Amino acid sequence: MNREEIGEFLYRFYRKRTSSFLANIYKASITADSKDIHRARLDVKNIFTLYGLFEMLDSAAFKENGGYKLFRPLYRQAGKIREIQVNYLLLSNPQPAGVEFPAFILWLNGEERQAVKRFLQLVKKFRDPELAATEKRVQKICSSSTIFKMRSKTLDYVKTRAMLVGELQLNEPGEKEIHKIRQHLKTMAMITTIVYSIKPLKQLDQIISELNKTEIMIGDWHDRVVLKDAIERFLAANSPDPKELNSLKRLIQELLDYNQNLVQHFMPEVSRLVQSITEDEN
Repeated sequence: MNREEIGEFLYRFYRKRTSSFLANIYKASITADSKDIHRARLDVKNIFTLYGLFEMLDSAAFKENGGYKLFRPLYRQAGKIREIQVNYLLLSNPQPAGVEFPAFILWLNGEERQAVKRFLQLVKKFRDPELAATEKRVQKICSSSTIFKMRSKTLDYVKTRAMLVGELQLNEPGEKEIHKIRQHLKTMAMITTIVYSIKPLKQLDQIISELNKTEIMIGDWHDRVVLKDAIERFLAANSPDPKELNSLKRLIQELLDYNQNLVQHFMPEVSRLVQSITEDEN
């Protein structure tokens, strides 16, 4: 693709995502369905990835209103709803005979209702005119982009992020550090995937494959951290019967043990990934 075709491809890809987002939040405002809200969140995730790409191409892209600020409140609230859905999925896994969590699940139901209510309130505050203004800046960036510039900027970006991940691993990383590592890996994977889709490059293909494999393992770890934190919040504010209390405490320990084992598996993979990217670039 030439410069004009690349710019048109990027801009149309961006418009497709924003159109899908507007359709999904409109539908969610009617249905209040968590699945519709999650679809809108996935749209925003793709939009944020594109914003990251646009910022690489033009560092002043979103210093004015719009951009991330426009979507972030909705994205964060939709994320809270998604976390509750993931908690349900993990709790649906087979439990030992007689182990049930009725009070905790009832509490989760209430948390979900409140989270959905807050999301719908944010939908009413969403400003379409700000989105239109942002689209004008995006179109300008797209029209001045070349594949050479995108590849060069992407490889520099990946190297910088890989170095940040390496720094987070220098000491024994805790939950906070691992969460930041996961965020870096996800952003790296999504941006390189978009650039690769425009014009494949073997170097990017290898990076994407390694990033996705490692990020999936950390995602599994993150899901269990979210469930553990939810149980701890529930226990801090509620007094379930002794049987459920003991079951929840055992579940917390199982989640901790599982995650400790996961960390031992994916941290060496993260180290190899960082080394591979930084050495490749040197």
